[in-house]
Amino acid sequence: MQRLARSGFALPLVGAIVAATLIATVPAASAAPARGDGHRVTVMVHGFDREADISCSGAWNSAKNLLNANGWGDVVTFGYYNKATNCDLRLQGTTDTRIQEVGRQFAWTVYYLYSSKDVAIDVVTHSMGGLVAKAAIEGVNRYGVGKPPPDLSGLMVDPNNLGATVWPRDWPPFLYIEDMVTFATPHLGIGSAVVTACALTHEQCSDMRPGSGFISWLGKQPLSQMGTDYTFLASRHDDTVSADSATNKRTAHHWALYGSNADGGTLSHTSIRNTSTGDWQASYGGQFSDEGEGSYPAPLLRMMDGLYDQQAH
Repeated sequence: MQRLARSGFALPLVGAIVAATLIATVPAASAAPARGDGHRVTVMVHGFDREADISCSGAWNSAKNLLNANGWGDVVTFGYYNKATNCDLRLQGTTDTRIQEVGRQFAWTVYYLYSSKDVAIDVVTHSMGGLVAKAAIEGVNRYGVGKPPPDLSGLMVDPNNLGATVWPRDWPPFLYIEDMVTFATPHLGIGSAVVTACALTHEQCSDMRPGSGFISWLGKQPLSQMGTDYTFLASRHDDTVSADSATNKRTAHHWALYGSNADGGTLSHTSIRNTSTGDWQASYGGQFSDEGEGSYPAPLLRMMDGLYDQQAH
């Protein structure tokens, strides 16, 4: 396992909001925006990194370049480690920052920059990043919905140090996340000996153990306040996350489990988020997808499908 698999958006909209390094917002919020299949702002969230020094640009270069080349202009990277580099937005946390708290910080960041302005976003994640993004929605659903929108008009936020922001102590009242694509996310946790050992010294590994308090708290596919359409992409050859965990036992709205390509190549825990070419074989299905097995688009091509015109729940 590559450091529990080292994983890990151009920024026109955020650039317009973020003057230099400090930004402010006004409280907004009315009805949820209508679903608008097409090129949403897309936020990308990396995975667990034992050394906490991941490069967001390195993790997401292939996916971001493909999206930009196909009409996605607003692609933003979110990092959550104090040693992470080249991230558009960064929480200066550590591997001991609990996943639920990273999710809360992500929820406030999305609310502050987008949802409070009635802007819906899409999210792409790798590995533990999928748990972070789902935790944001689950926390809002449990603890934020029904509360009046806070007045954040005087708040100043440093996009490179989101954790220094004095967010309200609870959770935002709503989030607008239309689509989410996860690559190799351990929706049911990771039961390997490597993670069990890692859990002794890193709280995020403890959270990722099957049956942990966090995994038990987290919903299967929690829906944001506009509905959220999920696509879970997994590999039979992932030596970190099992097929059942990465597809949430094939309960996603859309899921695909990749085998090998025409040349016999396979997808690792990391390469699944970087691969846009090849003639792949896969099993696939979901609540809103036809089930089958056979030729299937490469993972990054399937990601674009998942972000563009999926059926919302």
